Amino acid sequence: MTTALIASLLVLALAPAAQAQQPGPFTANDFNFSGNVQSPIPPHLYGPDLDGGTPSEIALSAGAVRLRLQRLGFHSFSSMQFRNGYWSVVAYHGQKKRQLTVNPDTGALRSDRPYCNNRCNLYQIADEF
Repeated sequence: MTTALIASLLVLALAPAAQAQQPGPFTANDFNFSGNVQSPIPPHLYGPDLDGGTPSEIALSAGAVRLRLQRLGFHSFSSMQFRNGYWSVVAYHGQKKRQLTVNPDTGALRSDRPYCNNRCNLYQIADEF
């Protein structure tokens, strides 16, 4: 009984500490940046492809992506290109022409839409994603 009483008193004593006041609003003067604000990005931080125009070294090749899609029932591949970090594929599933976007690392379908030759998209091909 005394242990339960001590535990409950301890909880009551620590309750105000748990509800401590949060820090107030900050102003721009509260933060000081010691570095050079106008310093350029070092060249070693630039990669060869920052916008996703070519697959990474660990990404699936076009042949591996095609094989995975064939296992899902796609056939008659008419277009396959790497664009904006994903494989963009045009293929048939049954009698229907489909426009696919495939994750280059896993081979999973990101999107599967009816093919419309970009007539049904609101944006140009380059601005699709």
